[in-house]
Amino acid sequence: MGYSITFFVGILVLLASLYLFNTAIDFIKTGTRTMAVVEDLVRVNSKKGKSTYRPIFRYTTLTGKEIHYSHSVSSSPPDWAVGEKATLVYKLDDPENPMILTYFSAFGSAIISLAIATALLIIGGGYYVFQWYAKQFLL
Repeated sequence: MGYSITFFVGILVLLASLYLFNTAIDFIKTGTRTMAVVEDLVRVNSKKGKSTYRPIFRYTTLTGKEIHYSHSVSSSPPDWAVGEKATLVYKLDDPENPMILTYFSAFGSAIISLAIATALLIIGGGYYVFQWYAKQFLL
């Protein structure tokens, strides 16, 4: 019974991964691209006393509106440098929530979900493959 649940959850996570991948592709295809510049690195202090750095991007929309976007990911050492350029994609009706066009920003959640689904499918499905193999060749 436990292997059936594991296999079923693996299928659900695989479907979620495909949905996330499709959503990211659709966002990239239908969004508007622009160049952004890292204008600042904001220091974020953690509870453990360590500091990470969050980039603030500045870009201009097609309508001429200048937007300052604080990236949701901070790191130490910083992934970005002040003055570095990046390509962003945003929706015309929601320019405040862009996607930074890096591999992990675009597809990170889909890839992590796919890795989890693969493990669950191998564990759950492997049991049934072994059962079949054992009946065919070992017994």
